[in-house]
Amino acid sequence: MNRTQVAALLRAASAVDPRLPAPDATALDAWAALLDDVPPEVAADALRDHYRRHTETIMPADVVRHWRAALRGADRPGPPRRRSYLLVLPDACLPPADLRAATADLARATGVPPLGRCSIRLRRTAPDGRAGDPERLVASTRACAEGLVDAGVAALVVQRTPEAGTGPRHALVLVVKPGVGCDAGWPLSRPRP
Repeated sequence: MNRTQVAALLRAASAVDPRLPAPDATALDAWAALLDDVPPEVAADALRDHYRRHTETIMPADVVRHWRAALRGADRPGPPRRRSYLLVLPDACLPPADLRAATADLARATGVPPLGRCSIRLRRTAPDGRAGDPERLVASTRACAEGLVDAGVAALVVQRTPEAGTGPRHALVLVVKPGVGCDAGWPLSRPRP
């Protein structure tokens, strides 16, 4: 992982763990040095698995432990595992027009692979519970979907779900899942030139 990927991972962690401080340059360098051989997808899996099982803040050793376990299990035969990708957008208050470009940039920076068909869930949280009007949330969800097309991640979004809720801080979290064979989809525009 590089510094950009580590920053995205720590933003995702801070979205679910308010105790995690915003990383400074030294912390980013340290995490990047410790996780330099860990693929970003594995680190995202480690984050998800860690917070499903533990209440303490994630540390680099937790990610490395997950990576080593994944390496040990790589020799085992079995069907490929379908996974989801968690993207925490850097600015929860971006207008939909800017959200499209921010989503595309973040998907590229974090290494989300081409999924073809996918579904997305966009969750906007705010401390006061007012995460915006429903029309803007729907427009933001569409902008995120179009950003995934721009990044080459999605060719067709088969389901999109906007959600609003209360959280410790303003946050905009996008969950991207591979499509599961839905026939009805939401065709999107092609990437902008």
